[in-house]
Amino acid sequence: MHGILERQQNEQVLLARAGINPASVQNSKDRVHTDQVARLFRLVQQALDDEFMGFTSQACKYGIFATACDLVRYCRTLGELLEKVVEFYNLITDAMVMTLDIQDSSARFSVALQQPELDVGHFITEFQMVIWHRFPSWFIGEAIRLRATHFIHPAPDHKNELRVMFPGQLLFEQSSNSLYFDAQYLDKPLVRTSRELDAFLAVHPADIMTIPGEDNSLEAQIERVFLKNSHGRPTFPKAEALAEQLRISPLTLYRRLLQEGTSYQKIKDNIRREIAIDKLVNKQLSVDEVSELVGFEEPRSFTRAFKQWTGLSPRNYCKYHRGGLPS
Repeated sequence: MHGILERQQNEQVLLARAGINPASVQNSKDRVHTDQVARLFRLVQQALDDEFMGFTSQACKYGIFATACDLVRYCRTLGELLEKVVEFYNLITDAMVMTLDIQDSSARFSVALQQPELDVGHFITEFQMVIWHRFPSWFIGEAIRLRATHFIHPAPDHKNELRVMFPGQLLFEQSSNSLYFDAQYLDKPLVRTSRELDAFLAVHPADIMTIPGEDNSLEAQIERVFLKNSHGRPTFPKAEALAEQLRISPLTLYRRLLQEGTSYQKIKDNIRREIAIDKLVNKQLSVDEVSELVGFEEPRSFTRAFKQWTGLSPRNYCKYHRGGLPS
């Protein structure tokens, strides 16, 4: 939220529209779901008209990434895509310089900020590195295996999370922010259709949070099982039945979810929240209809739960989403 605070915009409004209870932001132990983070990123970019979210010396207008996607839509190989991306971004902004180098069997993709001191917490550097690993991986239909990932900044407190995001050798206090991978990937064909790219852009950056499909956490497995079988109306088996479906013991289920910082109840709440937000905002169903759809016996119970999830009642959430003021 650095860019929002710098420009004195309403942080609470954006958190509410993203479906994030402001209280959970203050509590460092609370985990914010990927879908909520993706919505927040998009809202911040739109509010600032800056895809770099206020962390660079020059704004990158909202829509630039979509334009870059249009430019690479008909590229044939990953190498063509990355070359065009580098050329495009270096043409439209001086705030960040991209390079693609090839030496022997190794390729290196790098990003460098003109004024890195503006990148509080190294957020935009790390986010750009995530984008330009996962988006190309998505386009070729397989995860690009990284030989190494280098960052200029010192190892942050969340370095273990970065080890998950960037498999392979991870080094800090290096001479560049770079992704190293086998140059043979540059000859890989792009396998996504134009329609798939449009669908990707419609929810960006949500898919960036999860592609290239390497999230093998138990939480992600459970969510995939429910969303695949829910058809918009979630049904949740007891934990024992779920464990049997996943071919693990109930004790292992609880232990692994605890290790991942979540619980079966939190996963159910996340799924209910995302379906509820979709039905309220996109399908414009009534509170009563959504309450019944996500498994609550009465609307009052649903309203209390929704307020706990997002910090707002369903009706006020819809008003915030439309840009109005809550009652």
